[in-house]
Amino acid sequence: MVRVRNPLEPLSSAVTIIVSLFAISLVLGVFGAMFADGVHILGIGEKQICVTDTSVSVGGGGPEGSIGVKAAPGAKVLLDASPSFCTEHPSTAQAVLHTATKVPSFLFTVGVLLLVLQLIRGAEGDGLYTARTAARLRGVGWWMLAGSVLAAIGKSVSENALIASLSRGGDASALTGLLTWDAPYMAILTGLGILSFARIMRVGVAMREDLDGTV
Repeated sequence: MVRVRNPLEPLSSAVTIIVSLFAISLVLGVFGAMFADGVHILGIGEKQICVTDTSVSVGGGGPEGSIGVKAAPGAKVLLDASPSFCTEHPSTAQAVLHTATKVPSFLFTVGVLLLVLQLIRGAEGDGLYTARTAARLRGVGWWMLAGSVLAAIGKSVSENALIASLSRGGDASALTGLLTWDAPYMAILTGLGILSFARIMRVGVAMREDLDGTV
């Protein structure tokens, strides 16, 4: 008897391996942060935090103040292409904002991996050309589209709020981050493409069901 190969391979195995490695890394990171010095996860517990204000261009450096911003008390500014503000004694609010700059991307990535894994496992059980598989695919598309935008906005708001707390004289604020976030064009286009493919699949499933009913 000829064994039918899984039509979702090698994607199924690749996603399973990635999810497994991601979970192992997360567990090791949590235990490392709990029991080892110098190991941190999502910036939690870091003694020094830094953030770069990419909206300001220094152009090779210059004295502090020449760029129109200065470090806040307890912080320092490092001048490069763009100024970076650092502090070795972050307040609780600054530590939370620092972690908040990393959480949106982390949650978006975890969501993508879990939704794709659910899609693959569901397709292996229900079949590729079913309404449930099309619905799961549509869920992946919406997460890619909306999730990437929300992650970009969340990161921008947190970064600008952190910059505002570490600097003086600049224009950075949480509101600035809400208005100047970088659009994740590739994720948006990928999400739109997945949504279009899910619609095509849904139409194909409906047509097949009509044909089966006719026969």
